[in-house]
Amino acid sequence: MSRLTGMERGVGRLSVLVDELLDVSRITSGRLVLHLEDVDLAELVREVVERIRPEAERVGCELRLQVPGPVVSRWDRLRLEQVLSNLLSNALKYGAGYPVEVALRVSGTQVLLQVRDEGIGIDPALQERIFERFERAVSDRHYGGLGMGLWITREIVTALGGSIQVESAPGRGATFTVTLPWREMPGPR
Repeated sequence: MSRLTGMERGVGRLSVLVDELLDVSRITSGRLVLHLEDVDLAELVREVVERIRPEAERVGCELRLQVPGPVVSRWDRLRLEQVLSNLLSNALKYGAGYPVEVALRVSGTQVLLQVRDEGIGIDPALQERIFERFERAVSDRHYGGLGMGLWITREIVTALGGSIQVESAPGRGATFTVTLPWREMPGPR
């Protein structure tokens, strides 16, 4: 790794940290603002996956994608991008060397976005705790981070009227499922 590449990664991590701290401030003060617009979530998922692909290759993760045609509704594009980026970053961190799957599907009036890794997994006793601010299921000595990503993710998803759950067991990976309300947008006339 070149010195410049290392510096770029350091600046990127610092930028993420600053953004997370700003979000913590906004959320705790009740000032998280959503900018709703017509968003094709399928297109957004493809874009985020392609953007993160170089990092996946660096840590030896094959990214697998199952996304249908357009899934358009009124959401906050930047916040959903943040949700998926947080989930993918965690999947790459805790599932390094194993495939990571991203799936999107519509079920009635809901959209389900899943990110699945085959990494270290999460003890069932810790699964609710990981969605709390500054909480982690593993030692920060072995895995970096401050324990804010999943809390921010849950707060964004909740603000959008949705929910997030995790299914996992130690050594068997983790599947995070974001459920969002979906109202099919009328097509062009």
